[in-house]
Amino acid sequence: MQNFRVLSLIAFVLFFAGCSRPDAAVQHTLPKSCAVYDMTQAACIDEAALVQRLLHYRVLFVGDHHASSAMHGAFAKLLASLGRGRRILLANEWFTPEDDVLLSGYVHGTLEGNFTSAVGWEKKAGYPFESYAPVYESVKAAGGALYGVNMDKSFQKALSDNNLSAFSEEQRAFYDALDLNLTAHRSLLAPFFAHCHAEKAGEDPQSCAERMYRVQVAWDTYMAQQSAALAAAQLHTPDDLLVVFAGAMHLAYGVGINARFARRSDEPFVTVLPVPENTPSADVGEADFLLFYPVEHKQEGEK
Repeated sequence: MQNFRVLSLIAFVLFFAGCSRPDAAVQHTLPKSCAVYDMTQAACIDEAALVQRLLHYRVLFVGDHHASSAMHGAFAKLLASLGRGRRILLANEWFTPEDDVLLSGYVHGTLEGNFTSAVGWEKKAGYPFESYAPVYESVKAAGGALYGVNMDKSFQKALSDNNLSAFSEEQRAFYDALDLNLTAHRSLLAPFFAHCHAEKAGEDPQSCAERMYRVQVAWDTYMAQQSAALAAAQLHTPDDLLVVFAGAMHLAYGVGINARFARRSDEPFVTVLPVPENTPSADVGEADFLLFYPVEHKQEGEK
């Protein structure tokens, strides 16, 4: 009887412990001086060690902090190291598959005229091209290739407006297959969509939040679909490396593009997210590796 009571007490405690949720996520305390943090081993490593760890993979997802030139510089440096002995195929969020001919011309130096004007950079990105140029030049110098994986603006707008009549048959099939029920992904983005910044006429806040989430899922799904197609078509040898470069929130915690890529491809992959130097902590499961970059100090008078 005594043993039964003890076991009953243990079961009672475990039941409520299992149902309760911690107030904060389990976190890594990050070193103050580090080039790369390996989250799988909870250890600080250098860039050379990261390059070695990536030798066993042909797909790499890298998060972007769009406004940070320092982050782009750190990423360009990593690409240059990876390009010594490997063929780099960089698939970038800013471009669509329709841009691939222009991107090929840029990489091979055969494009006539100004690349940024030809590709419509200002409307696509809205960030200075000079910030991203080191990334693209690293790929170019390594004899790699650039690809677009995002949907075009007209498709994005039709999705946002829920304008089904504007879809082609293929686009309608894509829309109907969207998975809006990935709970971890929805929970991650819920705080960002809690307030609608651009309600449409007659739209209530809940409908607005659902619309924004639908567009986010469509972005992630489309980029995953295009990345999987690139992996299938372009990864021919162990030295080929597809690097998918998109906003960090599209990749964090493995529930965005990378999760939907895994549904379409058997290629193993890892995820690298950028963090500013002296970031004190990171959640367990946020990425496989963290790439540190210098904190940029604004000049006097700069907004």
